[in-house]
Amino acid sequence: MSQENLTKNIFSLSIPVLAMDIVIFTVYKWTLCLIMNQRTEDWSEKWKYILPGWVLRSWVSLEQNFDNILYNRTGIKWVYKEQLYTFWEVDRDPRWHVISVTYYALISSELFLKNVDLTKIHILDYSKIDEIQIWYDHKKIITYAKQRLDWKLEYTNIVKNILSTEFTLSQMQWVYETILWRKLDKRNFRKKISSLNILKETWKLDKSTNRPAMLYSFTDKELKIVGIL
Repeated sequence: MSQENLTKNIFSLSIPVLAMDIVIFTVYKWTLCLIMNQRTEDWSEKWKYILPGWVLRSWVSLEQNFDNILYNRTGIKWVYKEQLYTFWEVDRDPRWHVISVTYYALISSELFLKNVDLTKIHILDYSKIDEIQIWYDHKKIITYAKQRLDWKLEYTNIVKNILSTEFTLSQMQWVYETILWRKLDKRNFRKKISSLNILKETWKLDKSTNRPAMLYSFTDKELKIVGIL
């Protein structure tokens, strides 16, 4: 069924519509960014940007729905994801009553640039979301996701999903500072990271600067609870 026909059928329903929206964070060009779609309908010009999302398919798991929506809306095949919240307010969409199962996702710029379809998405600076025309309550969803990310940065190794596979300690600290919007003491940060035993040396050097530094990678592939900050 075409998107146009599906939309017409949804308008005629007398029950709520179940959908999914995805907040995707990446650090791109030294900035915390969002990956979003642009609306094309004439009537919605006021709301220029929208989260990647769509109506959930029946008889398909949430996992498969997520993968399908992610790929169809962005061209990306894999991200780190967590279910965020279910937004159900009756007036959150002016067209019909939509209940949205939301996720937030993280992807490194390294992986993002290999997978994304740049004809489908827009890369937006998170710090400027108050200046951007964002669809109805999607700004609320984004803010909620950012708060969840901030919390997870403090007590887990979730940052590994937005860093490159190999990185310097300075790059790791910089990513924390970029997302949290605050400076961290370099000496204390390195001392804490060293005490947690979550990194291993790769025995390779980052030669992109005049002072080559050791490259590190994470020891654990899975999410781990650690008191980083």
